Amino acid sequence: MNSLKTITINISIPLFISLVFSLMIFYDEKIPKVIFSLVPYFFYAISILVLWVSWHFNRNRFIFIILPLVLIHIGFEYFSAAKAGSLFLYTSILYPLHLIIFLVLRERGLFSIWGIFKIVFFIAEIAVVLYLIYFPSEMINNYLNIKMFAFSSYPLKDMAVAVGIFVLFILISLVMFNRYLIYNSTFLVIALTFYAGFYFLKLPHANELSLLTIGVIVFGLLIRESYRLAFYDELTALPGRRALVEDMAKLGMKYSLGMIDIDFFKKFNDTYGHDTGDEVLKMVASKLAQVSGGGKAYRYGGEEFVLLFPSKGAEDAYLHTDILRDTIAKSPFSVRNKKSFKNIYINISAGVVQNTSKDKDPFAVMKRADNALYKAKEAGRNKVIKA
Repeated sequence: MNSLKTITINISIPLFISLVFSLMIFYDEKIPKVIFSLVPYFFYAISILVLWVSWHFNRNRFIFIILPLVLIHIGFEYFSAAKAGSLFLYTSILYPLHLIIFLVLRERGLFSIWGIFKIVFFIAEIAVVLYLIYFPSEMINNYLNIKMFAFSSYPLKDMAVAVGIFVLFILISLVMFNRYLIYNSTFLVIALTFYAGFYFLKLPHANELSLLTIGVIVFGLLIRESYRLAFYDELTALPGRRALVEDMAKLGMKYSLGMIDIDFFKKFNDTYGHDTGDEVLKMVASKLAQVSGGGKAYRYGGEEFVLLFPSKGAEDAYLHTDILRDTIAKSPFSVRNKKSFKNIYINISAGVVQNTSKDKDPFAVMKRADNALYKAKEAGRNKVIKA
């Protein structure tokens, strides 16, 4: 289960963006009218920007999130009142489900098999909605307009509310338990913003502002995703070597550093396979990420990790590193095969040092920590050596 702190950090940015635009809706009399007249142009501009960046970075999930909103906005602008009402009904039900589908589908090249499947699926969605708008089915409309709740959610139909409850339940569950928190939390806010825009449709500029809000949130997620790809390790979700170099450049006059290595990891890989080895790396990384004492964990490469303790001495760094070593040593790891499974225990060795006036830069400190790590291995492993 994800910690409340991590959830709060990840959801705060998109939620803040949504709340800012919500205030614009309810305090529209205090905002110059010219701003609202430009909202559609801002929406188209941010949509084009999202499409271009998504294409450039091969993040086609965002293409399929923003394009439906552009088509919805165009439909509301140019359809007759009756057809716009039908579009409202169908999209209030389909788009939240569309969000879930494209959140779950993995990123693939747009012209790969999965990419073509996404394109075909998206075109089929558009075709179905247009067909129902131009050739309405009384049976389908009666089904979609069925009364399910005692309360009124006008202008949203009860079917849209039921779908919304289901979608929000799925998204909240993913936020709480799934490791891809940056996506899940953002998609949760997107769904809430979408429903808010439709629910307050009769308020001036509510729908247009909600679509613009989603566009800004998606663009913000693209920026955050680009940062994550550049600075975070994909397998362990820890900051990577580039992030370590950046953070070492910000260190003050006093700090400590720990080099960590998983004991006998090559032998473990040869015995159980690389897939199981990857699971071990993720398990160890999840424990190291919980380091206390102001420390921060990084994946340096392979089975090596680094703990950085800004403004801390070697004693503090040693104490918190040894707590992690003991925690990992006592945490069983289940190895499964076709017939059975067994619990094994993983050990780590570590070398901890504090910077001195003789160190030219943090890389010299890292070298000394690496030497201390080798001493820990020579001393029998599953140890922390303080140099």
